[in-house]
Amino acid sequence: MTQLIIRDIETIIVDLPLRRLQRFSALAARSQSLVVIRVQSGDGVVGIGEGSIPSGPWWGGESVETIKTIIDSYLTPVLVGQCATDMTTLRARMDEVAFGNSFAKAGVEMALWDLIGNTLEQPLHALLGGKVRDSLAVAWPLATGDRQQEIDEALGKLEAGEASAFKLKMGAVELKKDVERACDVTLALREKAGVRVDPNERWTEVDALWALPRLSEVGVEMIEQPLPRCDLDGAVRLQARSPMPIMLDESIRTTRDMLEAAKKGAGALISLKLMKSGGIVNSRAVADVALAAGSALYMGTFLESSLGTAGNMQFCSTLPQLPLGGELVGPMLIADDITEEPVRYVGGALQLPPGNGIGVRIDEDKLAAYRRDRSRSAIAMGSSCAQAPASAGAGA
Repeated sequence: MTQLIIRDIETIIVDLPLRRLQRFSALAARSQSLVVIRVQSGDGVVGIGEGSIPSGPWWGGESVETIKTIIDSYLTPVLVGQCATDMTTLRARMDEVAFGNSFAKAGVEMALWDLIGNTLEQPLHALLGGKVRDSLAVAWPLATGDRQQEIDEALGKLEAGEASAFKLKMGAVELKKDVERACDVTLALREKAGVRVDPNERWTEVDALWALPRLSEVGVEMIEQPLPRCDLDGAVRLQARSPMPIMLDESIRTTRDMLEAAKKGAGALISLKLMKSGGIVNSRAVADVALAAGSALYMGTFLESSLGTAGNMQFCSTLPQLPLGGELVGPMLIADDITEEPVRYVGGALQLPPGNGIGVRIDEDKLAAYRRDRSRSAIAMGSSCAQAPASAGAGA
């Protein structure tokens, strides 16, 4: 193969409607915005990636606007003209011109991997060492705040075979009411499906010590990031007293974060997300440290479209020890997709796409319809998000 030279990088902001309200602890969203990234080689081959964020910069400091600006103004100038297969060099170049900005770098890296896979006519998982699974069991998010609606939604998903477990978003209302809601939902689904909960960093240690036994008693099987991301010592103390595993998400973005957690004994479960760690290479490094420390892995989500979901699935198909599966459910929550053939779900499990690269291709008509600089900017700018109560805080 001749050198695969990067000729051009294009970024497009897309605003996609959601099927229903998605409530985070900081806000409630009716749309999902993302950045489509296209990398073209000198031979005319194209690779596509996605930069996705959870409805704004509140989770990690980046937004679709900053992702596009960083890529266009800083990353593209140091990547164009370089060999796409020199991934280590390209990552170093990106790090030299932009500190952090993991979401932007992850989207570019995904597009580069897709470009290489398309050129070699190989699926991405083959370039990453080979797959160990063809599907991933997924947990559906329950995030409207209305317990009866959430129970009905969960039962409907089970009947349709669209989910194998559920994760209840918490942290947007007063603690006692929130725990009562979680208990009601869990009891309604007992012996039908597992329920996990995510307070989005909203609890104090005192809150968690009050809530954990109540949640455990009704059968909640896992709790994600109850304490602020910086409080690893608190997470260790909670795990010592918790009958259920405590999963770290916001606390773990880099290998250094994971190493520190491992030293302290924090994190029975670790949520992996390509965007928060800066891409596939960094996420695999985090996963390897976690596995060496005895932690199990979980595949998190930022509600990606089928494009980003396919890239995530290619990655997690190579990972061992995903005992609770993951949450790659964005395409089921997004009302319309931007790929020619959206990813497939069978029996509550995401299926590994069969094509080369990340396995999906862009639907150009859908891309044109939903790109922000055409006709849909109002979806994301204005009515898309409603701010949560001031007491709700932040977390995803």
